[in-house]
Amino acid sequence: MTDALGLSIGMTNLVAAREGRQPVIRRSIFTLHNDRAPDVGEYTGSGLPLAGFVERVGDPVPLVAADGSQHRGELVLAEALDVMARAAGGGAPVVIAVPAHWGPSTVGALRGALRNKPALSPDGVPPGLVPDSLTALAGLQADPGLPVEGVVVLCDFGGSGTSVTLADAGADFATIGPTVRYPDFSGDQIDQALLNHVLSGIASADNADPAGTAAVGSLTRLRAECRQAKERLSADTATAIPTELPGFNSDVRVTRPELEQLMSAPLAGLLDAVEDTLQRNNIALSSVNAVATVGGGAAIPLVPQRLSERLRAPVVTTAQPQLQSAIGAALVAERVVDAAAPT
Repeated sequence: MTDALGLSIGMTNLVAAREGRQPVIRRSIFTLHNDRAPDVGEYTGSGLPLAGFVERVGDPVPLVAADGSQHRGELVLAEALDVMARAAGGGAPVVIAVPAHWGPSTVGALRGALRNKPALSPDGVPPGLVPDSLTALAGLQADPGLPVEGVVVLCDFGGSGTSVTLADAGADFATIGPTVRYPDFSGDQIDQALLNHVLSGIASADNADPAGTAAVGSLTRLRAECRQAKERLSADTATAIPTELPGFNSDVRVTRPELEQLMSAPLAGLLDAVEDTLQRNNIALSSVNAVATVGGGAAIPLVPQRLSERLRAPVVTTAQPQLQSAIGAALVAERVVDAAAPT
């Protein structure tokens, strides 16, 4: 056993994991402070927050903060990963799970930014950058286990879209073809659909247009409440969303069937995209031995149900699928150490 550290990058969350310790998961919001070190996580109202930096890695156009200052996405991400590593207590070696749909230039931009972060290069060894599809499969292979032959379809449900990767279980989970990014089924879109559903219900009941008069801050808070409600509905059949808008202050009840109805059409589009990916790679449904799911959306019961029905294969996931890529990254880092150790 080593002190290997695994980190994963998501538009919604950053995660740091070490074996034997509780993973650290925080929102992908980086906040600068004048009087103390920067932090990562939900914005608490003090400091200068930077969000949206993950999808801007490698973009020559910088992020512009509220004070007008400009920040390169990859530099902000490198700083945020450094904070996450410290929050997890460090570790060596370090493997960072990068989004599998990133191209070489995006990965190269992050690699360059990490050179200025010695804490992420313990003993002078730079961190390994590994596609999160591989680290997720490594984590699932270790627990709860994956088939030893056939094709495994990995679906990674993220905030900005879903990534689909095909892997050959009989060839040490070598990927088959490139990872396909499907942007039309995402955590952000589900949050927005639930927000629109709540606003529509208020408007129908009160014969008013709450969105037309609501302050931006009120809608931002309500959107965050909708995201939390979506997460609760993964376990509960109904929940209440605290809603404070100009002229309206009450809890709005939403149910899992309502959420599933909002998700139904975009989820069907994703299933079509998965089947199309299999067909383009000349893989028959009978060759699919398992569907592996990671990311926050994997916890929504309708998602594995529809995947299993459509692909006619069992779904493999964990109780906390949003942590799996980072946990797998730590396992990959340990394998690197084991491979170099004397027998």
